[in-house]
Amino acid sequence: MMIRAYIPRYRQVEGEGGRAHYVYVVEVCYIGRVHKLEKRYSAFHSLYKELRKVYATAEFPPKLLRNTSTKALETRRAGLEHWLHSALLIQPCPQPLLTFLQVQNYQPPIPQCEESISPSHQPILVYPRDPYIAPHTCCPTPHICSTPHSCPGTPHSHPHLPSTITKGVLTALYDQSFCMPA
Repeated sequence: MMIRAYIPRYRQVEGEGGRAHYVYVVEVCYIGRVHKLEKRYSAFHSLYKELRKVYATAEFPPKLLRNTSTKALETRRAGLEHWLHSALLIQPCPQPLLTFLQVQNYQPPIPQCEESISPSHQPILVYPRDPYIAPHTCCPTPHICSTPHSCPGTPHSHPHLPSTITKGVLTALYDQSFCMPA
């Protein structure tokens, strides 16, 4: 089972002492369920410091922001999401990351099972000619015939099998005396 995490947005919240700060809304998808978390940048940064001691991780967005403009915050959000995606690629998934994302009962994927689940199908049986019409002496394989419309092996010119659908469509479209039954 794979874990997927996204940071779709951020929001400003009032902190202790009336100081406002930003939290990033993290959506975690695991076992067909989605749960949402709100994490501050400092929580991401402490996780980054813990993981980089053991694993090679992607570049982390800078800690300091010159201003809290929408563009700067959006750039940081995208950077955090990119870093989180790269951290989730580490196999086996680190326990601090699972704790951060509040994922319980994590089962790492088994490589043999993933390969056996890959889609495979039976070969497709193709008929070069209609199997219910006997082959004709002029052209045993109608699709190779040099003059397909004059060959009696083609369904269009076979006297015993008229094209009922084509005849019905042409009659409905072009026959002025045709009237649909009520």
